[in-house]
Amino acid sequence: MPTSATGTSSSRARGRAGRRASGFTLLEVLVVVVIIGIIASMAAVSTRVLGGDHEMDQEAKRLVAVLGQAREEAMLQGRDLGLRIDARGYDFLLYDGRNERWDLAADDPLLRERTLPEGLEAALWLESRPVPLPARAAPTERTPASPQVVVLASGDLVPFEVRLARAGTKELRAIHGRTEGKFEVLKNDDVERRCWFVLASATP
Repeated sequence: MPTSATGTSSSRARGRAGRRASGFTLLEVLVVVVIIGIIASMAAVSTRVLGGDHEMDQEAKRLVAVLGQAREEAMLQGRDLGLRIDARGYDFLLYDGRNERWDLAADDPLLRERTLPEGLEAALWLESRPVPLPARAAPTERTPASPQVVVLASGDLVPFEVRLARAGTKELRAIHGRTEGKFEVLKNDDVERRCWFVLASATP
């Protein structure tokens, strides 16, 4: 029986629709891959242009804010306070003068333990030299806690530099604490410039 033109057109349309429903063609997959690559490249470029790691900036500012408030609390209480840090985070210790020991500041929300976001790591520098950072552990009678940085009840502190870095990138933030209790955040090249300046100043 002869087939009408309309019937032939409908059959061809159904055939094309069936082939499309069966999956993507190789060309369509390649186009999608290229588009994804372009978007990823644009995101990487915009990240570098805008100044990099905003999560790192946030953590650096948080540490400065906490240290500033902790210093004020140490002065109000007339009690020495310590910062204990390792590669994954930090906590605070309070000095017990009666028992001559450092205790974790576990009951103070301000001085609670903080863990860095995944991918960020901390390093500590004292006197322009890196300090080994063993993993923090709960203090015991045999292994009492000891801070690397001390904030005195007078508000003065041991000068220090906490550096935040992310593996696989050149982004760097340094939280610098001065003797008189002031804090500042340095970024990338400024960190190395300051390090060279300190070393040059110390050279006779």
